[in-house]
Amino acid sequence: MKQRKVEIIESAIALFAEKGFHSTSIQDITDHAGMSKGAFYNYFSSKEELMVALFHFYNDKITHRISEIEGQNLPPRETIKRQMIALFTSFTEHKNFIIMHFREQNSTINEEMRKHMLKTQYKSMKWLEKNLLALYGEDITPHLGDLILMAQGLQNTYIRIFVFDDQLLQPEALAEFLLQRLDDIVAGLKKKNAVMISSDNLEKLFSRLHLHSEQTLQDTIHQRLFTMAQTMDGLPLSAEKRDELKSVIEFLLSENEKETPNKMVFQGMLANLKGIKELESDRKDIARIMGIELL
Repeated sequence: MKQRKVEIIESAIALFAEKGFHSTSIQDITDHAGMSKGAFYNYFSSKEELMVALFHFYNDKITHRISEIEGQNLPPRETIKRQMIALFTSFTEHKNFIIMHFREQNSTINEEMRKHMLKTQYKSMKWLEKNLLALYGEDITPHLGDLILMAQGLQNTYIRIFVFDDQLLQPEALAEFLLQRLDDIVAGLKKKNAVMISSDNLEKLFSRLHLHSEQTLQDTIHQRLFTMAQTMDGLPLSAEKRDELKSVIEFLLSENEKETPNKMVFQGMLANLKGIKELESDRKDIARIMGIELL
């Protein structure tokens, strides 16, 4: 991502954490970032679009860390512990983002932002479901809904501590502590054979909130573009060529965040990624999703 765009995002997060979304103006953000309003509009069409972009920006950072650990093929307990440590460490590194998130999560910013927050909660639920099954086995299935909710509750409660004092908790010690508490909860649930909310009912709850397990088309395109950017890091390209191609992807990510992405823009920009076989599969998928022909 271009440095100037990152500076806008980081300035916005600092100000949203301090003053709130509605009390922060675009002028405040550009003053804080030391740039003109014109520079802001080179990257974002509105403050609302910026808000969505910054959530994508930090969610991508965390997702990348979690995925790297998952790819190491460690034992289930070590995998979930290291992923928790990575999650908690990211909160200490990006405290302003966490403050902003807790401050704005119940705010009626716009429908797109509410949907994005719900999707993030859903992904967290599915991540827990996968890891808890791997850790405790299929016999925990009847209790999975309750266990997911309790795990999320424990995790979110301790995450708030980072907002007030990011030195009070150490990520590694907290991860181990929470895993031990989950062990206690699982033992109790099995002993009493108690079920309050099944995993099926949990899925239905998200459906009633208009959140579905399938990604929206824009979410899918975002993931394809994010994957392409990661793939390029491992390709034998010159620094100049890599920067050029990443600029194309950054532009498409920005376009994709708009309420109605321009298909002609996508068609033209995707042509710049032609000829790199490692990117071709994702390039074709994006064209198919957008309903455009590749040039």
